[in-house]
Amino acid sequence: GSLSNLAYLLNILVWLIGAALTGLGLLLFTKASDMGTAVNDELAPIMIVVIAIGGVLLFTASMGLLGVCRKQSILLSGFLAAMIIVLLAQFAAVVILFTFEASVHYYLADGLAHSILFYGKDGDNAKFTEALDYLQQNLKCCGEYGFDDYMSPNASNWFSNNYGDLPDSCCEVVSEDCGFDAMDINDPSKAPTGFYLEGCFEVTKDNIKMWLTIAGSAALVFMFVQVIAIFLNISLQRRFKEHEDYQLQSKKVKGVKDQEQAQDKAAAPVTAI
Repeated sequence: GSLSNLAYLLNILVWLIGAALTGLGLLLFTKASDMGTAVNDELAPIMIVVIAIGGVLLFTASMGLLGVCRKQSILLSGFLAAMIIVLLAQFAAVVILFTFEASVHYYLADGLAHSILFYGKDGDNAKFTEALDYLQQNLKCCGEYGFDDYMSPNASNWFSNNYGDLPDSCCEVVSEDCGFDAMDINDPSKAPTGFYLEGCFEVTKDNIKMWLTIAGSAALVFMFVQVIAIFLNISLQRRFKEHEDYQLQSKKVKGVKDQEQAQDKAAAPVTAI
């Protein structure tokens, strides 16, 4: 009927939501991994939760679709139980996403400070250089709070070995040694031409805030759709259960009648030929 068709369509939508959450989580996880130590890897666990919720939704929606197609209340009962659990998990994830924004400043500042401190070093510290190079090139920024961070003793390794230079990843057009002798050592605050000047802290903070807002807002919309799907499938599950109970009762009644008929035949006198 129309209720089954509507439930089928909504369950397909829930399946698509699961796929979207999984894809969004993978995208954000990749971005967090690329940023690496610059964001202190704090985003990665949250994205893993988003991916897990998306995967569970895919499985749950498949169960709901199968329950609607086969008209089995047991499958819809499993679907509803799983959906309620997933919904609660999503709500918790959304709360974490929005509260995490309040502490992102600390994690970001800490990660960038370490990246500036060890920038240009090899070995185990090369990850700091890679993370900061990624941010500077992809977000078009330079340093933590500005290009002149590299003229500060806080950038101890770079300050000691490359004073007056800027990293090549700060160049608007990257080429080998494009950052060599870029700074005016007599006036470190003087902005060089052909370089990104804005610090990566504000740019990265705004970028993370944007993605967290997108993820949180999308999750809220998805949750609204899921609530509608839950109530619709509750009605359908009751209808299927009533039909199954009716069929079971009919079989029992038929079984009793068949048994009575068999007993009547057995008790009837045999007519001699």
